[in-house]
Amino acid sequence: MLLLIVHTTMNNMPTTRAPQTNKDLINLANTVGDFIRYWGFRRIHGQIWTHVFLSQKPLSGADLTRSLKVSKALVSPALKELLKHKLIIQNKVDQKTKSYSANPNVLEVIRNVLSKRESILIKKAEKNFLALKNSLKESSQINTSRLNELGSMISVGTLASDFILTNLSKENIELWKRISEMKNS
Repeated sequence: MLLLIVHTTMNNMPTTRAPQTNKDLINLANTVGDFIRYWGFRRIHGQIWTHVFLSQKPLSGADLTRSLKVSKALVSPALKELLKHKLIIQNKVDQKTKSYSANPNVLEVIRNVLSKRESILIKKAEKNFLALKNSLKESSQINTSRLNELGSMISVGTLASDFILTNLSKENIELWKRISEMKNS
């Protein structure tokens, strides 16, 4: 009975009009979903973000479930995660319905994801590397040459992450864009 009430309520909730989903949009959303998996997100995060980012109007959860042809149970936690990482912004349509738009500040999005996810993972890898290196005995079965090589990779990752976070500004992005445009001309 409760399921019937929830289902009926969800089907009768007011929604914004979802964009016409076409094959090219679905393909792009799937590709972004595959790409964003490398950043530790799931494919659904990239699919949702792509639809929200490209939409002319904010989208509700119901709009997204229809456009993506997925369940609310898959969309709802993904929306919470995207909000947590500031990839999307929540808007209110009315007291019950929420809609979502893309965060227009791309630099904030990148900086936030890098500082809250990748930098933490790299620092954790560095800490665990040092713990292993310090705990080794001479008779260890660990190849110390390779361990040192791994330590170098982690150091480069740390430097790269720190460099990007330090130099991620609107001015630097504009400079990188101009360089890229010159390269492509």
